[in-house]
Amino acid sequence: MAALNKSLLEMRNGTRKFANVQGTTALARHPDADVNDYINRALGSLHRKITTALPDQRFLASTTITTSSGQSTYSLVSGFETLISLEMTADGRRRWLEAYEMLERPAIISPDVTTLGIPAVYRLRGSSIEFLPTPQDEYDILVWYVPATSQLASDVANYDTINRLDDYIIAYAARFIAIKDKNWDLAGQCKALIDEMTPEIEALGRNRDRNSPPRVLDTRTRDRWGRTPRWSR
Repeated sequence: MAALNKSLLEMRNGTRKFANVQGTTALARHPDADVNDYINRALGSLHRKITTALPDQRFLASTTITTSSGQSTYSLVSGFETLISLEMTADGRRRWLEAYEMLERPAIISPDVTTLGIPAVYRLRGSSIEFLPTPQDEYDILVWYVPATSQLASDVANYDTINRLDDYIIAYAARFIAIKDKNWDLAGQCKALIDEMTPEIEALGRNRDRNSPPRVLDTRTRDRWGRTPRWSR
């Protein structure tokens, strides 16, 4: 069974057909570069909707950060969007790192706190991530994350439409054309289709894994294995 991929060219042609802007005058008014931009904006919107509920079920990537002694902050990979999980190996044991709150930071880094120099918590800081207590050795930290959506640049670039969600992409892109042309009837049709498909898209984002439903975890008093968190693990 063939995958339901669509190229940028196919989606651009679909957008022009939906918006009825295929003639010479329309091509001049709405050049390919503009329509490509509308499609990439639509891809961004679709990506946001799919990843809002359960971001890791459709798009997931991983990378490893190796700490250096005395360094607490490290750069995140290019295209990093949403953090899913951090797994660190130290002293032959695999640990799950939890986020700290800013009001906890002074107590974690206070000079009077005894620490083994093994990171126990983290916090995202823009394009970087901080691990505390400050590592005093090399530790491998496996980062699971959702990458940002990629821009389609060439006509042959493909996108997995996930069971023909290119209808949403086309309607979203065509709305920009409608607004530019002050074609409010078309703009209304585009909005209606976008609104109609949004609940379905959000449901797709939540229901890919029907084997193991999510469960409640107490992450404040104990970690997911029942151990009491300590800064000096």
